[in-house]
Amino acid sequence: MLYNYLTGTEFTRKVKAIYDAFELMNTGLENEKRQMTKIWAAREKQIEQVMLNTIEMYGNIKGIAGSAVAAIPEMELGGHLERGTAAE
Repeated sequence: MLYNYLTGTEFTRKVKAIYDAFELMNTGLENEKRQMTKIWAAREKQIEQVMLNTIEMYGNIKGIAGSAVAAIPEMELGGHLERGTAAE
């Protein structure tokens, strides 16, 4: 009875249906990965722009006010924000 079931068309249809479901799930997952990668890339650009603008503003104010402005080591020459390693 088991042999007849395993060699019959019903079993083949069920295995194919399982495979198709996994294939659909995999396609959906790949689409989600691509979309998230786009979203993350856009967010990284936004964060980078905000950080650069903040450093520029700090530099401008420091250039005007000099040592009256308290130093922020991360924004000074050689600071980790300027080297682009803020995320580390």
